[in-house]
Amino acid sequence: MRSAHPGLRLYGDPVLRRRAAPVVADAAKTGALLDSMWRILGEAGVGLAAPQIGHSVRVLVVHDPREDEGRRSGGKRYELINPELVESFGERQSFEEGCLSFPGLYVRVWRPRGVVVSYEDRTGRRHELRDDGLVARIVRHELDHLDGKLFIDRLPRWRRLLLAPRLLGIRRRGRRGGDEG
Repeated sequence: MRSAHPGLRLYGDPVLRRRAAPVVADAAKTGALLDSMWRILGEAGVGLAAPQIGHSVRVLVVHDPREDEGRRSGGKRYELINPELVESFGERQSFEEGCLSFPGLYVRVWRPRGVVVSYEDRTGRRHELRDDGLVARIVRHELDHLDGKLFIDRLPRWRRLLLAPRLLGIRRRGRRGGDEG
């Protein structure tokens, strides 16, 4: 199993359970945070929220793998600053999700099919993102991080109990710095 990036916070880190604060206008600081998030995301995943790297602010990045054509340098990239959920729509669907803060753990999670999110870009301009596919799922997962919720919170209690030994292992690994595998 590939080890986690040293900057990633793993399950058990208290920052993952805090509601993130809105970003105050500081383009240079926010731009540096976004650049750092893209470096950490690299080839490891498709989405990352600022709390996952220890910054409790409402910032997330999403890479649309549907547009990738096999190269991480390609594809659509979204930077959402102070995102606000406007609407969820469509029937709930089950999909296998993973999370960089839970290395090696993949579980089926139910979420609404589509999402409309209002957000700011790095220049402070407001935009709206509407999607009813994979980007919607990624954005919902990352929005949960900004609210201190984790994808395991969406599982039935019995499923979390079955995962308890694996979750404990991830928590221990995080305390040791994430390099053990």
